Amino acid sequence: MKKQHLFLLLIALLQISCEKDDVCPATTQTTPRIIIEFYDIAAPDEIKAVPGLFAIGLDTNANEVPIYNELVSTRSSIALPLQNNSNQTQFKLYESYNPIDTPVSGNPDTITITYEIETVYVSRACGYINNFSIQTFSIASDNDQWMINSEILITTQVTNENEIHVKVLH
Repeated sequence: MKKQHLFLLLIALLQISCEKDDVCPATTQTTPRIIIEFYDIAAPDEIKAVPGLFAIGLDTNANEVPIYNELVSTRSSIALPLQNNSNQTQFKLYESYNPIDTPVSGNPDTITITYEIETVYVSRACGYINNFSIQTFSIASDNDQWMINSEILITTQVTNENEIHVKVLH
């Protein structure tokens, strides 16, 4: 019984000693990813899903770098993390990617995103987040290019993942 009372007393002391700023709520906004939505080139106002959409990051030497990725699937949008230590990030976006094939198969197009970073202090517990101002979004030309054109929709800052930041026509 004494152990229970001691444990409850310890919990009560911890609750009293914690300040509001000591715990970062799960609802706190984190550094946002860029949201790209895909549209039909023949009807630019109509969303068009990409079969087997998958992304791989590229480092400064164009080596492939795994990123946190949703499962390969047919979908009309993708969220991609931008690098916090650079003003440019590159990705290979695959159409019709087949994760079973080795080597990797599918039709990759390389995109380059340049941006400015604004670091924002949130709180002592949550630390800092970065918001991004997209400067350019380019699609590298190749013989089998599936992404044809793009349009930056957010001209101010990428501050959350609840809106589409870039529109890509394919």
